[in-house]
Amino acid sequence: MTWLDLVGAVGALLALTFVVGGGVAWAVGLRGLWLAAAAPAFFATIAAGAAVVAPWVGLPWSILPVVLVGAVIAGGSILARRLLPRRPHPAPPRARSRWQPWLILAIALPVVILTWRAVTIMGSPDAFSQTFDNIFHLNGVRFVLDEANASSLHLGYMTSPSGSLAFYPAAWHGVVALIVQVSGVTIPVATNAMILGVSAIFWPLGSILLARTLGGSSPALLIAAGALSASIPAFPVLLYDYGVLYPLLFGVSLLPFALAVAVHVLGIARDVPPVGWGWWILILAGAVVGMTLAHPGAFVALLALSFPAVCVAGVSVFRRSGVGGRIGVLVGFLAYLGAGVLLVKVLRPPLDARGWPITQSMGDAVISALTGSMWYQVPAFGAAVLIVAGIVWTLIDRSRAAWVLLGMYVIGAWLYVVVVSLPFGNLRDAFTGSWYNNAPRLAAIFVVAMVPIGAYGAARTFAWVAGLVRRRSGGVARPALRATLGVLGAVALVAVLQVGAMPRAVEWASPLYRITDTAPLVSTDEYALLGRLDDDVPADAVVAGDPFAGAAMAYALADRRVLLPHALVEMDDARARLVDALRTGRLDAEACAAAEDEEVRYVLDFGTAGVHGPIEGYPGLAESTQVTLIDSEGDARLYALTGCSLPE
Repeated sequence: MTWLDLVGAVGALLALTFVVGGGVAWAVGLRGLWLAAAAPAFFATIAAGAAVVAPWVGLPWSILPVVLVGAVIAGGSILARRLLPRRPHPAPPRARSRWQPWLILAIALPVVILTWRAVTIMGSPDAFSQTFDNIFHLNGVRFVLDEANASSLHLGYMTSPSGSLAFYPAAWHGVVALIVQVSGVTIPVATNAMILGVSAIFWPLGSILLARTLGGSSPALLIAAGALSASIPAFPVLLYDYGVLYPLLFGVSLLPFALAVAVHVLGIARDVPPVGWGWWILILAGAVVGMTLAHPGAFVALLALSFPAVCVAGVSVFRRSGVGGRIGVLVGFLAYLGAGVLLVKVLRPPLDARGWPITQSMGDAVISALTGSMWYQVPAFGAAVLIVAGIVWTLIDRSRAAWVLLGMYVIGAWLYVVVVSLPFGNLRDAFTGSWYNNAPRLAAIFVVAMVPIGAYGAARTFAWVAGLVRRRSGGVARPALRATLGVLGAVALVAVLQVGAMPRAVEWASPLYRITDTAPLVSTDEYALLGRLDDDVPADAVVAGDPFAGAAMAYALADRRVLLPHALVEMDDARARLVDALRTGRLDAEACAAAEDEEVRYVLDFGTAGVHGPIEGYPGLAESTQVTLIDSEGDARLYALTGCSLPE
């Protein structure tokens, strides 16, 4: 595969996103940046929703159910807008409805920077992360393609055939499968296209919109928001480095748009498009459903980060209401808290999955949060300075939007400090258990709150400096001087923000995307052998192998079914008996019966180097008389299972 294949795959993703999701956004009345930021969220909702509905009506997973659902929603919205009476509402300033040069530049900056960073990390268009979780994610896409089913109620059957994993957020896997179908690229290339689209396009669009919604539409704010969204590696780089946490990457990329909608519904937004209030409930649903089916942790983050907006809106209504209205506000607020607590408990992962320990002292955690040095241990100094400026300006301005900006930042910082340093286990779990008590997840979510307050700090500081310049020049308007100052400021801002943290993140993440002799999941020899698997193994055969050693990747990379598609797979007695027999190389009648039932006819032996360190592997195969060596590359070997008299 070439870089042109990756470009085509990204183009397929963007076409799907802005035709389907953008079409619905246009149908409900959104325009400009609101439409652009809504398109990814609406597309996620339509795709994930269509994936759940399609099996119920007998449709295989493809672009067809996505287009049908999008067309129904868009057509219904257009019809409703024509039939329902229109209520007058004030039109927004004309400048906000146009694609201003400053807005285009603000979007272009993070698109270019984050694309450059991601491509540098990948190294090649068909690279893939050599990490434990990627066994599931790449094989999950193959499972979607094989089963023609991308439902979040079905993906769990890949590792839990009994149905014990009743729900697994499958929006990421379904969309990557669509990219494969539409563009014809391999699963790794489609995955990389998804990384680029989500991190370099979806995320900055939402971040700039959220900053504009709360901080105004000045060029300085737009440029700063765009630059900041590409300058704090805890998001998006960390989530396609650590883990990898692709579903959460997708969900969090949509979180800023959902927050912007929530802020508007609560009456705090400074940037209001000309859409009737009743439509905003539909827009909020369009934002939330897809984000939740991408990853429920993103929805819980929405509950947490929108809390300041709920409080500010509640106080505002309380102050201007009579006795009855105030009682209603209090009752509504208590109901909101109760519903939030209930949802947090329902969406919390099992206790045995929430065992991540603390990693820092509380003092170090606070410093890490203030300096933006989460995880990568190198401060994002430029971002930190802007955020401190933003905190100062919010305390000076004390507007409703300013309080929301500050509140979001405080909650994001609090959650991060708690997860990495709070020594009281039960209290820590109460606050951060919804995110597995896992520091990288909370670091990523924290960035969502850091960008808008940092952009606000940049905009207010620039306005203050521009005022000083204007006064010292005798109050004479000098547009050329202001434009020059703005351009120089933008260049300096981008240069400063890219120093430190981002280069360290790229340096740390890049080796995990390289296929080398000592790669933790699939080495150079193993990759070469997998590349020949379609010549040696019939399409209907099943291949056994240790998933920790990378043998499970035969499913995603070579399109051959495997006995164990992930390291964490449900094992019945027969399957466990077969795996134990393969380790020793001695297959008894029961193991042979299990092999026949599972259609296992080949075995991959990738040695004892596992993704998390040394493993037992299948040491008995080399001396076994019940297998026949078919192909090898270095220490990687492919055997045919011949001792059970199974057909080859």
